Amino acid sequence: TRGAGNKSKMTMTAAVNSTLETGLQLQLSVPQGHGSHKNMAMVQEGSTNGEAMKEIYDAQPEETSGQLTAEILDQLDRAKNLWKDDKLLLAAQHLHDIDEKHLQPVHLDILKEAAIFEDLLRDNATSPDKKNDGDWAKSGDYTGRHNFSIYYKLKDNELSCRIDTIIHSDLLVPFLSVLNESELYSTWLPNWNVPRLKVVKSEKLRQSGRVGQVVNVETEVPWPIATRQVILKAVACDNIDSYAEMENVDGNSEGMGKDGGRILIRIQSMDCGNNQEEGLDIPPEKKGVVRMKVKGGFTMQKCPANNPLAESLLQFDIKASTQKEKKSNHEAPSREDLVLVTFSFCVDPQINVLPKSFINFFLKIAMGQMWHMFL
Repeated sequence: TRGAGNKSKMTMTAAVNSTLETGLQLQLSVPQGHGSHKNMAMVQEGSTNGEAMKEIYDAQPEETSGQLTAEILDQLDRAKNLWKDDKLLLAAQHLHDIDEKHLQPVHLDILKEAAIFEDLLRDNATSPDKKNDGDWAKSGDYTGRHNFSIYYKLKDNELSCRIDTIIHSDLLVPFLSVLNESELYSTWLPNWNVPRLKVVKSEKLRQSGRVGQVVNVETEVPWPIATRQVILKAVACDNIDSYAEMENVDGNSEGMGKDGGRILIRIQSMDCGNNQEEGLDIPPEKKGVVRMKVKGGFTMQKCPANNPLAESLLQFDIKASTQKEKKSNHEAPSREDLVLVTFSFCVDPQINVLPKSFINFFLKIAMGQMWHMFL
């Protein structure tokens, strides 16, 4: 964990914050360079050195070089360094007030990714238990060592699922580690013969940073439905730090995530029509295999005090800790030690009609067992 100096910047309690940030450092962080203010220094030097000023402006698009200011250059540089450190939402806040003509491709990518993460936050922040809130229906509650609830909705042949889980903060690092080892999914995920449901391939095509990756997953499903495949891109966002005090937070953005205290991972299927998206050579679609479209992601944050799953988990912990206290000075469980993990996704299976029997099996049996194995 980091030292006490960083704790003052976090919005979560000390116990959960410490674990969240540790997990983030182990799984997400990219060492930040020391050139954050290089451009600013060169611009200042340029007041007496014309060559240094020209070097800055020559690096920018020719038609806008005369309009760039030292402040804009510094904001662009800060955003790029934050992006390298996986702080995408914070990086985007430095770009919202800058004219698009000054933005380079990397800055446009930051804004694009930030918009996706804001949509993920907006979707996962709503409570599916409220009547008619997004038309969610509850599939079931699961209690015990790991408490979670599964929700679903079916619209225009697209199946949406959401899982809300309460875990202890010391499980966050293992959780992120398992999630990152995508090439091992096919070795531990459960499978069924009747009806057929089996992950037969989980292949990592590219790793970028600690968590960012592109994965090829193939799953066998009941005959006569063809094997389904998805090419998934995963991107992580460090939303631990708050940016509520930034002047432009209420400008062109809703400020989603400005309160901080979260780890975010978004997943989305890639458009592989040209097999060259983002410079990655993706194998062409095989005969007898159909590619699905998927989007969704994970949010991890301190468990709200009013979450209904927390109370039953604490009762389970109290019983377990009572047994341990007889043998050692085991510390009693605390609500401050709980983390809420929300995983949501929407899948278009690329089929005209989804068999109702398979949907029921997937929601009532498969999802619960898979999630138990994952935890």
